[in-house]
Amino acid sequence: MAVLYASETLLYSCFSLLMGAFLIQLVPAHKKPAILVRERWLYGAVAGIALFAFVPAAVLILELAAGSSVMPVAQTVILGFTIGKAWAFTLAVALFFALYLFTFPVLTDKRFTAGGLGFILLLIGSASWSSHAASLTDWTGVLSHAVHFTAVSVWAGLLLMAGWFARDEANWLAFLKWFSPVAAICLLFTALSGFWMMTIILDIHDYASDWSLNYGQALLIKHLLVLPVLLFAFINGFLFKRKLQERRDVHPKPWIKAESLVLLLIFGTTAFLGQQEPPHAVSEGRYSPLFAFFYNGSLPPALPLYLGWSPLNVLFMFLALVFLAIGFWGYRKKEAGITFFMSMLLVFSLYLALITGLSS
Repeated sequence: MAVLYASETLLYSCFSLLMGAFLIQLVPAHKKPAILVRERWLYGAVAGIALFAFVPAAVLILELAAGSSVMPVAQTVILGFTIGKAWAFTLAVALFFALYLFTFPVLTDKRFTAGGLGFILLLIGSASWSSHAASLTDWTGVLSHAVHFTAVSVWAGLLLMAGWFARDEANWLAFLKWFSPVAAICLLFTALSGFWMMTIILDIHDYASDWSLNYGQALLIKHLLVLPVLLFAFINGFLFKRKLQERRDVHPKPWIKAESLVLLLIFGTTAFLGQQEPPHAVSEGRYSPLFAFFYNGSLPPALPLYLGWSPLNVLFMFLALVFLAIGFWGYRKKEAGITFFMSMLLVFSLYLALITGLSS
């Protein structure tokens, strides 16, 4: 299972790298820092998508083969299962994409850059074809996952470019002026499409009850990780922009990197989420080991669970506010590492507050 989680996380990272690399080329030079993306990174990301997208299918093939001949099972999975057909389409698009990169100057000619974005959207559609939401509905599941995936890839990709591939400190104010609204739009589409997928996969009224399952635990942690993203988005998009307008000597790059790291953690949580059985497929009485470890008291004999108040979860909420305050203190001290660490403690405290507040 660890191989599946790692491959999914790397898959999302490859998509973000490609999306950011192509989008940033469309931005005029005076509205961004100097960014260097080498072609070998593009080839590597395309190859990574083809490889990492195959891992779930490969695991299924090995499980079904169970010591028998692998080739007939592989043929059946690739030609007859949605997960296999989606990967076959992904491989075909990736091969044509690689040929496109080899033939045209995608990093210097914006016409061909726009064409590369078309290939990325096709690959996102292919990945969405085999998602949880797609397996439960017809086209609506594919569309909701594709919108969600695209919005996150745009946001994370541009952060990767600015934080890890920028070669100077020039034009930060000009960059933040257009990136902040783009990030806000991506956040809006991510939230709306995420809620859309939630209505497809689970019953919203059972959201708290589903925290007792592996799927619900991953979903809760993913949602809580949005808070550090919002914290860094506020710092990068508002506080730093105001300082740059006042012509103060500031360096947003470490903070952009910190925000991108939080998104990478969300990718990892999403990868775990994608490999778990959705709530409707889990038998009653099965609890997540993480939930069982942190739940306040003996495990509830039955569902549903309700969120309430207790002295313990009020204490954890207070600690969360303390960690948030220390995070802003880290900003005043120009220490992105402190703010990042405090944001993780903020997530952990809120997680404990919610779990210890549950009762049957």
